[in-house]
Amino acid sequence: MSIEKDVEKKYRDELERQTKKLKKKKKRRLLLLLLLLLLLGSVGLLMGLLGLFPGMGDDDGDGGSSKASSSSASSSAVETTTTAAPTVYDDVKVSGSTYIYQGQVKTLEEIKTIVSNMKENVTIRITDDNATKNAMDNLVNMLTDSGRQLERVEPSSGNTSSSSADSSSSSSESEASSSESESSKD
Repeated sequence: MSIEKDVEKKYRDELERQTKKLKKKKKRRLLLLLLLLLLLGSVGLLMGLLGLFPGMGDDDGDGGSSKASSSSASSSAVETTTTAAPTVYDDVKVSGSTYIYQGQVKTLEEIKTIVSNMKENVTIRITDDNATKNAMDNLVNMLTDSGRQLERVEPSSGNTSSSSADSSSSSSESEASSSESESSKD
């Protein structure tokens, strides 16, 4: 009987040693995986800050490392960024007295907040869908006051010729005021 107990005890001891070894291996693998992920993340962040990944390291980032350079270097970087950046369009539809941005009804204040967070190369396209004069005027005034470029577009159904003449003259007026505000920034 004692031999059976000894064999059973040895068997249990061997199983415990094997489970301990497996746990150690799992811990090592987990630690190695975490270190590898940390290393890859830091390399990716460094490459992004150096500008090797497109879209990372722009002025919109909250890291602030791009703003730590000297003022002359940052001003030349801003000049090259603004000249190289293509114009991007974002649409706002004015229907009656409501503003529709990306399929959602927004207030003028919400649109003002959204526009203030946009990059400089974004031009707002305004679509008039039977809008009230006050709603259109308020939106146009808000955009021109914020120095944002805007463009009025006609809806696909088409309106009368007088409204298209109004929109083209308003568009040229807003472009002129936008170019004046840009020249005053320089």
